[in-house]
Amino acid sequence: MADLPKSIFPLYLSVFVSVLGFAVVAPIFPLYVLDMGATHLMLGMIISIYGAVQLLTQMPAGRLSDQRGRKPVLLIGLLTFTIMPLLYIYASNAYQLLLIRIFGGIGASMVWPVTMALIVDCVDPSHRGLAMGWYNASFYSAVAVGPVIGSLLYGSFGINAPFIFWSLFAVASLIMVTFVVREPPVRGEVLSTNTPRTPKARLIVDGSMITFIICCSVVMVPGIIGGFNMTLLPELALSVGVGVSQLGILYMAYAGSNALANIYFGRVADLGHRRLLISGGSLGCVLGFLVLGHGQGILPQLIALTILGLSSGICTPAATVVVSYITSPERRGEIFGIFNTSRMLGVVIGPIIAGLTADLGGLAGAITAFLAVSLLISAMTLSLREI
Repeated sequence: MADLPKSIFPLYLSVFVSVLGFAVVAPIFPLYVLDMGATHLMLGMIISIYGAVQLLTQMPAGRLSDQRGRKPVLLIGLLTFTIMPLLYIYASNAYQLLLIRIFGGIGASMVWPVTMALIVDCVDPSHRGLAMGWYNASFYSAVAVGPVIGSLLYGSFGINAPFIFWSLFAVASLIMVTFVVREPPVRGEVLSTNTPRTPKARLIVDGSMITFIICCSVVMVPGIIGGFNMTLLPELALSVGVGVSQLGILYMAYAGSNALANIYFGRVADLGHRRLLISGGSLGCVLGFLVLGHGQGILPQLIALTILGLSSGICTPAATVVVSYITSPERRGEIFGIFNTSRMLGVVIGPIIAGLTADLGGLAGAITAFLAVSLLISAMTLSLREI
């Protein structure tokens, strides 16, 4: 990380905090909601509304950061994460939880795309892959360690402890971003020698729309995988003889390998060959779903989830770097809002695909459906333009 400015480290912390909070409460949240008298349908709505809200708000939040500055929007988003955990403690019914999740989804929209845009603004273009690799590593590190921390806090101090921990951590992040992060002037990269300067900069460089759509599709895959893991992985694991106590190992294998791959292959993406990284990582996701569900015991599933994590970590930072080069610096917040909306679209449709295909064809049918989606996106990457 020596090649990155120290001023962006609090930005990684802000991403870690925003994800850690939900990961910390993940082990207790379903029970917490059901204890309030919610049905399983209401539980599903409460969980999915968070991602659904972001589909509507990430692009406006990114555009707002282009117009009003990134740091003010980011601070408002972080402020919501200091308040929201405490609201959970005082909620008295499931409908209040639904409103709290909507509030959190809006806050996350002010953190994730704005942080991505601000990191790209702050770093040298030759280090964007490394910077985005650490961004994604911050995300998946929180996914990996959050449930462990949450379980320990819940077991030692009760159901309110994870929420209080989340709020305190968010306060620390808010303070660090306030006093350490400085918003630089927008870098004036030359996007294309054929692109004239206009009063309002183009969102996408001429001739790059297909590349942008493919990159958005690529980052949707980790969201889809996450949807599968949330919805069907426990049932799949139990069906092949994996004990309940071993489920955490499977989740950590995916998130941990994803985080490590993002760090290494983010640096590799700075050296070029981004099309190869994107296509290779996408093809690796196909391989992961081919292995998943085959064989008894934890080892085959551990291998499959590690492949899925590594493959996602190979293609995601490269796709992010490509997007940073084919978009206007003046509208970077808006474009990363669209980019992150694609990721969240995967989170929203992943559980739907999982549930629908499992009802129609069982676990094998669901895995086949996810394999087909991964194969389609992998084929799309062959049309990428090297940047």
